[in-house]
Amino acid sequence: MKLNKYILSLCVSVATLLSACDTDNEGAIYGGGDNAGITFELATQSVSFPSTGYEGFDVEVLRAKTAGELTIDVTASLVNGGELEPLPSTISVPSTVTFKDGEFKTNIHVSVGDITPGQNYQIIINLPETHANIDFIGSKTVTIFRDYTYSVLGTGTFQSTAMAEEGQDYAEWEVEVQKANQVEWYKAISLYEEGLDVVFKVNSNEVTVDSQPAWTDATYGKVHVAGSGKLENGVITVKLEHSIPGVGSYGSYNETLILPVSE
Repeated sequence: MKLNKYILSLCVSVATLLSACDTDNEGAIYGGGDNAGITFELATQSVSFPSTGYEGFDVEVLRAKTAGELTIDVTASLVNGGELEPLPSTISVPSTVTFKDGEFKTNIHVSVGDITPGQNYQIIINLPETHANIDFIGSKTVTIFRDYTYSVLGTGTFQSTAMAEEGQDYAEWEVEVQKANQVEWYKAISLYEEGLDVVFKVNSNEVTVDSQPAWTDATYGKVHVAGSGKLENGVITVKLEHSIPGVGSYGSYNETLILPVSE
Protein backbone atom coordinates (compact mmCIF):
# COMPACT_ATOMS: atom_id res chain seq x y z
CA MET A 1 0.00 0.00 0.00
CA LYS A 2 1.08 3.58 -0.54
CA LEU A 3 1.64 4.10 3.16
CA ASN A 4 4.68 1.83 2.89
CA LYS A 5 6.42 4.57 0.88
CA TYR A 6 6.62 6.76 3.95
CA ILE A 7 8.71 6.36 7.07
CA LEU A 8 6.95 7.44 10.21
CA SER A 9 8.58 10.67 11.31
CA LEU A 10 9.18 10.62 15.04
CA CYS A 11 8.91 13.91 16.88
CA VAL A 12 11.90 13.20 19.11
CA SER A 13 13.90 10.10 19.88
CA VAL A 14 13.16 8.13 22.99
CA ALA A 15 16.76 8.49 24.02
CA THR A 16 16.50 12.25 23.91
CA LEU A 17 13.38 12.17 26.03
CA LEU A 18 15.02 9.98 28.63
CA SER A 19 18.18 12.07 28.82
CA ALA A 20 16.08 15.20 29.39
CA CYS A 21 14.93 14.00 32.81
CA ASP A 22 15.85 16.22 35.72
CA THR A 23 18.39 14.08 37.57
CA ASP A 24 18.96 16.81 40.13
CA ASN A 25 15.54 16.07 41.59
CA GLU A 26 15.66 12.30 41.85
CA GLY A 27 13.85 10.71 44.76
CA ALA A 28 10.33 10.19 45.97
CA ILE A 29 7.55 12.00 44.15
CA TYR A 30 6.22 13.23 47.44
CA GLY A 31 8.27 15.17 49.93
CA GLY A 32 8.66 14.61 53.63
CA GLY A 33 6.20 15.37 56.35
CA ASP A 34 3.51 13.31 58.03
CA ASN A 35 0.92 13.45 55.27
CA ALA A 36 -0.06 10.38 53.25
CA GLY A 37 0.68 12.15 49.98
CA ILE A 38 -2.62 11.47 48.22
CA THR A 39 -3.03 12.65 44.65
CA PHE A 40 -4.54 11.96 41.28
CA GLU A 41 -1.95 10.82 38.77
CA LEU A 42 -3.39 13.06 36.03
CA ALA A 43 -5.62 16.13 36.11
CA THR A 44 -7.92 15.03 33.26
CA GLN A 45 -9.66 11.89 32.05
CA SER A 46 -12.06 11.10 29.21
CA VAL A 47 -14.55 8.24 29.23
CA SER A 48 -16.64 7.19 26.24
CA PHE A 49 -19.46 4.66 26.55
CA PRO A 50 -21.27 2.78 23.81
CA SER A 51 -24.98 3.47 23.46
CA THR A 52 -25.81 0.68 25.93
CA GLY A 53 -23.85 -1.02 28.67
CA TYR A 54 -20.74 0.02 30.59
CA GLU A 55 -22.58 1.78 33.40
CA GLY A 56 -19.55 3.10 35.27
CA PHE A 57 -15.81 3.67 35.37
CA ASP A 58 -12.95 4.06 37.85
CA VAL A 59 -10.83 7.08 38.73
CA GLU A 60 -7.50 6.11 40.24
CA VAL A 61 -6.16 7.77 43.41
CA LEU A 62 -2.57 7.33 44.63
CA ARG A 63 -0.81 7.78 47.96
CA ALA A 64 2.87 7.88 48.86
CA LYS A 65 2.73 6.41 52.38
CA THR A 66 0.97 3.07 52.49
CA ALA A 67 1.01 2.16 56.18
CA GLY A 68 -2.44 1.81 57.73
CA GLU A 69 -5.96 2.04 56.39
CA LEU A 70 -6.99 5.51 55.26
CA THR A 71 -10.41 6.87 54.29
CA ILE A 72 -10.61 10.28 52.61
CA ASP A 73 -13.50 12.50 51.61
CA VAL A 74 -14.40 13.02 47.97
CA THR A 75 -16.51 15.80 46.46
CA ALA A 76 -17.75 16.20 42.90
CA SER A 77 -19.58 18.78 40.79
CA LEU A 78 -20.94 19.13 37.28
CA VAL A 79 -19.44 21.84 35.07
CA ASN A 80 -22.21 23.61 33.12
CA GLY A 81 -21.31 26.68 31.10
CA GLY A 82 -18.29 27.30 33.30
CA GLU A 83 -20.37 27.14 36.48
CA LEU A 84 -20.29 24.37 39.08
CA GLU A 85 -23.58 22.59 39.78
CA PRO A 86 -24.64 19.50 41.74
CA LEU A 87 -24.25 16.24 39.85
CA PRO A 88 -27.31 15.06 37.95
CA SER A 89 -29.10 12.00 39.30
CA THR A 90 -27.68 9.99 36.38
CA ILE A 91 -24.07 10.39 37.59
CA SER A 92 -23.02 9.25 41.07
CA VAL A 93 -19.66 9.75 42.80
CA PRO A 94 -19.10 8.26 46.29
CA SER A 95 -18.44 10.68 49.14
CA THR A 96 -15.41 8.73 50.43
CA VAL A 97 -12.73 6.38 49.17
CA THR A 98 -10.60 4.01 51.26
CA PHE A 99 -7.03 2.76 50.99
CA LYS A 100 -6.48 -0.58 52.69
CA ASP A 101 -3.35 -1.12 54.75
CA GLY A 102 -0.39 -1.43 52.38
CA GLU A 103 -2.24 -0.10 49.32
CA PHE A 104 -0.65 2.73 47.36
CA LYS A 105 -3.58 3.11 44.96
CA THR A 106 -7.33 2.76 45.05
CA ASN A 107 -10.27 3.65 42.83
CA ILE A 108 -13.21 6.00 43.02
CA HIS A 109 -15.99 4.20 41.15
CA VAL A 110 -18.25 6.60 39.24
CA SER A 111 -21.68 5.22 38.31
CA VAL A 112 -23.30 6.45 35.11
CA GLY A 113 -26.96 5.96 34.28
CA ASP A 114 -29.19 7.10 31.43
CA ILE A 115 -27.27 10.18 30.27
CA THR A 116 -28.20 11.86 26.99
CA PRO A 117 -26.42 10.26 24.00
CA GLY A 118 -24.06 12.53 22.10
CA GLN A 119 -23.66 15.03 24.94
CA ASN A 120 -20.42 15.63 26.83
CA TYR A 121 -20.81 15.70 30.61
CA GLN A 122 -17.88 17.34 32.39
CA ILE A 123 -17.45 16.71 36.09
CA ILE A 124 -14.78 17.78 38.56
CA ILE A 125 -13.75 15.40 41.35
CA ASN A 126 -11.88 16.89 44.32
CA LEU A 127 -9.63 15.37 46.99
CA PRO A 128 -9.03 17.07 50.34
CA GLU A 129 -5.78 18.91 50.97
CA THR A 130 -5.62 17.42 54.47
CA HIS A 131 -3.49 14.46 53.38
CA ALA A 132 -1.78 16.19 50.49
CA ASN A 133 1.89 16.90 50.01
CA ILE A 134 4.22 18.24 47.33
CA ASP A 135 3.11 17.69 43.70
CA PHE A 136 -0.50 17.32 44.85
CA ILE A 137 -3.09 17.02 42.06
CA GLY A 138 -6.28 17.46 44.00
CA SER A 139 -8.83 18.13 41.25
CA LYS A 140 -9.57 15.97 38.26
CA THR A 141 -11.77 16.97 35.32
CA VAL A 142 -13.53 13.98 33.75
CA THR A 143 -15.41 14.21 30.45
CA ILE A 144 -18.12 11.56 30.04
CA PHE A 145 -19.73 10.76 26.69
CA ARG A 146 -22.31 8.16 25.70
CA ASP A 147 -22.50 7.29 22.03
CA TYR A 148 -25.61 7.64 19.93
CA THR A 149 -27.66 4.61 18.99
CA TYR A 150 -27.14 3.42 15.43
CA SER A 151 -29.21 1.50 12.87
CA VAL A 152 -27.82 -0.49 9.95
CA LEU A 153 -28.09 1.53 6.74
CA GLY A 154 -26.71 -1.15 4.44
CA THR A 155 -23.52 -2.04 2.57
CA GLY A 156 -21.48 0.80 1.15
CA THR A 157 -18.26 1.01 -0.83
CA PHE A 158 -15.00 2.50 0.43
CA GLN A 159 -12.27 3.75 -1.89
CA SER A 160 -8.92 4.36 -0.20
CA THR A 161 -5.87 5.97 -1.77
CA ALA A 162 -3.98 5.31 1.47
CA MET A 163 -4.33 1.55 1.08
CA ALA A 164 -3.78 1.42 -2.69
CA GLU A 165 -1.00 -0.74 -4.09
CA GLU A 166 1.61 0.71 -6.40
CA GLY A 167 0.01 1.54 -9.73
CA GLN A 168 -3.50 1.70 -8.28
CA ASP A 169 -5.49 4.90 -7.94
CA TYR A 170 -7.25 3.45 -4.92
CA ALA A 171 -8.11 0.23 -3.15
CA GLU A 172 -11.81 -0.58 -2.94
CA TRP A 173 -13.88 -2.77 -0.66
CA GLU A 174 -17.39 -3.11 0.69
CA VAL A 175 -18.20 -1.98 4.23
CA GLU A 176 -21.23 -2.07 6.50
CA VAL A 177 -22.53 1.43 7.19
CA GLN A 178 -24.68 2.42 10.16
CA LYS A 179 -26.43 5.75 10.75
CA ALA A 180 -27.04 7.41 14.10
CA ASN A 181 -30.72 7.65 14.99
CA GLN A 182 -30.41 11.10 16.54
CA VAL A 183 -28.04 12.96 14.16
CA GLU A 184 -26.49 12.59 10.72
CA TRP A 185 -23.46 10.57 11.73
CA TYR A 186 -22.33 7.56 9.71
CA LYS A 187 -20.30 4.71 11.20
CA ALA A 188 -18.24 2.53 8.86
CA ILE A 189 -17.85 -0.82 10.63
CA SER A 190 -14.30 -2.23 10.76
CA LEU A 191 -13.35 0.20 8.00
CA TYR A 192 -9.60 -0.42 7.80
CA GLU A 193 -9.25 -3.15 10.42
CA GLU A 194 -11.59 -5.60 12.13
CA GLY A 195 -13.00 -4.12 15.32
CA LEU A 196 -12.06 -0.50 14.58
CA ASP A 197 -15.02 1.53 13.32
CA VAL A 198 -14.70 5.04 11.88
CA VAL A 199 -17.39 7.71 12.39
CA PHE A 200 -18.11 10.41 9.81
CA LYS A 201 -19.99 13.37 11.32
CA VAL A 202 -22.13 15.33 8.85
CA ASN A 203 -23.47 18.82 9.49
CA SER A 204 -25.02 20.71 6.54
CA ASN A 205 -23.11 18.42 4.17
CA GLU A 206 -19.80 19.31 5.82
CA VAL A 207 -18.04 16.16 7.07
CA THR A 208 -15.72 15.86 10.06
CA VAL A 209 -13.74 12.82 11.12
CA ASP A 210 -12.43 13.30 14.65
CA SER A 211 -9.16 11.63 15.55
CA GLN A 212 -9.88 7.95 16.21
CA PRO A 213 -7.94 4.68 15.97
CA ALA A 214 -8.45 3.05 12.56
CA TRP A 215 -5.73 0.45 12.00
CA THR A 216 -2.61 -0.98 13.61
CA ASP A 217 1.01 -0.55 12.61
CA ALA A 218 2.91 -3.69 13.60
CA THR A 219 5.80 -1.60 14.95
CA TYR A 220 4.21 1.56 16.36
CA GLY A 221 0.70 0.46 17.37
CA LYS A 222 -2.66 2.14 16.78
CA VAL A 223 -2.81 4.57 13.87
CA HIS A 224 -5.46 7.30 14.03
CA VAL A 225 -7.30 8.99 11.18
CA ALA A 226 -8.67 12.54 11.23
CA GLY A 227 -9.80 15.05 8.66
CA SER A 228 -12.69 16.71 6.89
CA GLY A 229 -14.59 16.81 3.63
CA LYS A 230 -18.06 16.91 2.11
CA LEU A 231 -21.16 14.82 1.51
CA GLU A 232 -22.62 15.20 -1.99
CA ASN A 233 -25.21 12.97 -3.67
CA GLY A 234 -24.70 10.14 -1.20
CA VAL A 235 -20.90 10.17 -1.45
CA ILE A 236 -18.59 11.24 1.38
CA THR A 237 -15.19 12.50 0.25
CA VAL A 238 -12.65 13.34 2.92
CA LYS A 239 -8.93 13.99 3.24
CA LEU A 240 -7.72 11.92 6.17
CA GLU A 241 -4.38 12.16 7.91
CA HIS A 242 -3.07 8.81 9.15
CA SER A 243 -0.93 9.37 12.24
CA ILE A 244 0.08 8.26 15.69
CA PRO A 245 -0.79 11.23 17.93
CA GLY A 246 2.25 12.74 19.57
CA VAL A 247 4.63 10.60 17.51
CA GLY A 248 4.35 11.23 13.78
CA SER A 249 2.34 11.13 10.55
CA TYR A 250 2.05 8.82 7.56
CA GLY A 251 0.59 11.62 5.44
CA SER A 252 -2.89 12.65 4.28
CA TYR A 253 -4.96 10.77 1.72
CA ASN A 254 -8.19 11.28 -0.20
CA GLU A 255 -10.74 8.68 0.89
CA THR A 256 -14.27 8.11 -0.41
CA LEU A 257 -17.24 6.42 1.25
CA ILE A 258 -20.15 5.69 -1.07
CA LEU A 259 -23.18 5.38 1.17
CA PRO A 260 -25.74 2.61 0.67
CA VAL A 261 -28.71 3.52 -1.50
CA SER A 262 -31.81 3.93 0.65
CA GLU A 263 -34.62 1.62 -0.37
